[in-house]
Amino acid sequence: MSTLLRVDCSPRPESVSRQISAEFAAAWHRAHPEGRVLHRDLAATPVRHVDAAQVEVVSRLESAGTVDLEEARRAARAPEELDSWRHSWELIDELIACDTLLISLPMYNLSVPSAFKAWFDRIAIPPLLVDPHTGRGPLSGLRTVVATARGGSPRPGTADRPDEFQEPYLRAAFRTVGLADDLLFLGADTTRSGHVPRLAPHRGAAQTSLRQAVERARERARL
Repeated sequence: MSTLLRVDCSPRPESVSRQISAEFAAAWHRAHPEGRVLHRDLAATPVRHVDAAQVEVVSRLESAGTVDLEEARRAARAPEELDSWRHSWELIDELIACDTLLISLPMYNLSVPSAFKAWFDRIAIPPLLVDPHTGRGPLSGLRTVVATARGGSPRPGTADRPDEFQEPYLRAAFRTVGLADDLLFLGADTTRSGHVPRLAPHRGAAQTSLRQAVERARERARL
């Protein structure tokens, strides 16, 4: 049975990134009526940031060269480690179980929201990292779709700055865990043009950008 894991990051239920991911999820469900959809809302239920307990367990795995997932699952020892590690594995198990990973991600201050970073820091543990010798890891080849929304646009001639780090960061981070092998971005730009005066001339482009992202989401979800 096919499984879609949808991870939403924006605190706004009506956000553009959530709109795009919702369209993808709905089209995916229509194409896979027997499939299962797992939904993790990082705004409604925030992931705990990495703490000293997780760092201790990860350091122990690194020192031992542990690459076996089940061995890593049992690596926590002290009570505080068990609590922190259990939280991480709730997220890891969802990720391992899915065939398609769908993330809705607004751009905050030229990069990604801390809610997403907390989630990624929890799942990027040594056994899930790509082997530097083989270039493969347990998640290699997992279909990954990211619905992005940017208040401005890095496109030439628009009102935004070119030094945004959302997509470049994601590509680099996802490469470390094999999620860049089959990676699709569905982006909408200039989303703040509806209420920011200096971006008002780009409202038409913003509407077009969102419409195209939604159309692509529906089309690619059926594949």
